[in-house]
Amino acid sequence: MRIQGWPGELDRDGAILPVDIVDVDFYGTADELRLIANFLLRAATELDHAQANNLELNVGVDLANSNPDARVGIWVNVVRQVSK
Repeated sequence: MRIQGWPGELDRDGAILPVDIVDVDFYGTADELRLIANFLLRAATELDHAQANNLELNVGVDLANSNPDARVGIWVNVVRQVSK
């Protein structure tokens, strides 16, 4: 598994590029953790279907953002890309 994230700061060229994340901490309520768990279970089912049919997949869940000065929302995304 590879987990990718997005840094909060721009790089030297003014871009935001994805970075590989090697450790993830979840800080949330039990309900927020259940929301993520339910999303991942649903996404796994959709990923099985996409793989069986060689389809692209891009599903996500938007979570509440507790950062009062956030530039972006909090988003959990599952992606499957196919070669064209």
